[in-house]
Amino acid sequence: MQVTPHQMFTGEQKSLKSAGKPLLSVTQLKSIKKAKNQPLPVLKSVANVACPCPLDPAKQPVYVPAQFADLNRRDDPTEPFFVDWLTMRQSHEFELPVINAGVVCGIDAHGEIEWQTQRASQIEGSFDTSIQLRCDGHTVLFSGNVSRFGRTNNLFGFSFADCLRRVNHVLARFGLPPFSAGKKMYRTVRHSDGACTVSPAWTGATISRIDLTGNYETGSLSNARAYLEWLATQQGNARLKVGTRVDGETVDWGRGSRRLYSKIYIKSAELRKHAAPGDLLFNDDESLDTDLARLVRHCENVGLVRFEVTAKATQLISMGCNYLGGFDMHKIVELYSERAAVLSRATHTHDDLEDCPNQFRRTARDYLAGDDLHKHLSVSTFRRHRLALLRFGLDISVRRNVINFQPRVRVIELKAATVPSWYQLDERLVA
Repeated sequence: MQVTPHQMFTGEQKSLKSAGKPLLSVTQLKSIKKAKNQPLPVLKSVANVACPCPLDPAKQPVYVPAQFADLNRRDDPTEPFFVDWLTMRQSHEFELPVINAGVVCGIDAHGEIEWQTQRASQIEGSFDTSIQLRCDGHTVLFSGNVSRFGRTNNLFGFSFADCLRRVNHVLARFGLPPFSAGKKMYRTVRHSDGACTVSPAWTGATISRIDLTGNYETGSLSNARAYLEWLATQQGNARLKVGTRVDGETVDWGRGSRRLYSKIYIKSAELRKHAAPGDLLFNDDESLDTDLARLVRHCENVGLVRFEVTAKATQLISMGCNYLGGFDMHKIVELYSERAAVLSRATHTHDDLEDCPNQFRRTARDYLAGDDLHKHLSVSTFRRHRLALLRFGLDISVRRNVINFQPRVRVIELKAATVPSWYQLDERLVA
């Protein structure tokens, strides 16, 4: 059953009045009335929705939706990715409604509370989608897959600017102010060596996680599997080790890293894995397929693989992109391009070794045959040969498991995926 913010908060206001508790503020009621006729995702596990003491109406804050021009943003309309997941927070000096799913606390041997933290509420949207929202009265936290929320799928999603608008729309439904840049200031940072530097900071929202996603076509499902098999031999860099999931349909780099994590997987396999019973029904006449079946069929026909890069708080801070006010899309695009560089190494074939200098060609063929090169090469020679062979799409530092060695392989052309004409990019802000 769909509830409107007016219905939810009016009922809450009555219960607060009967309990002798303060009611909602004037500004909060105004924002609720604006969205009176708009449906709201059904709440799940919202244990506490309480309202603080109302402030002086003359001092009530005015919630002005963030305009991107105010953020001095440099969004590129030709971003090579769309955004999936966002985790953001912002603190405010004025009081806000408390939204949480209960409190977790620690108690010492004397029964005293040592610490406590509020659990985020899970807000459910249509099509079994959800996001997490929490407000302790001053700080608002949002976390979730914005491109997926309220949609049947997120095969193709939204830009960062669109995702931020969708997030702020959800906050408005709960009477919360939008995420904004705030005021710019400068702070002094003291380093471990005693040196001090001055860096910019903002009083507004901060970003602690952002997922960047791109779709690519390999031509067929068999090509996609062969492509991932090759990628499993490609090291990202010295710190981000390559790994393969048990099913062989996902290759990742940097598992467990506190800065960056990237992965590539076969999208049709992922859709099949999470399909609900009855949603995946195929028919001899493709026009009679269910929506999900049509999507899976398309992904298999074009051999669609999905590449995702997760930038966490430590990485965003080092780039200066953890503040919404200082968010630089050029740096984010550069980060994605650097991580996606590993994908282009797989466009080579074994025949490319004919152009390889003789001193490195034997090393390459021994590696492709499955030999342990550490037994034949010194450490310095191994490093020199690895650096030379990286230009030919081979990373000899990654152990190669060989069953049958084939001197020739098919050429797999990797290209950016296009949106099918029948695909509906649902731009509704929430379901």
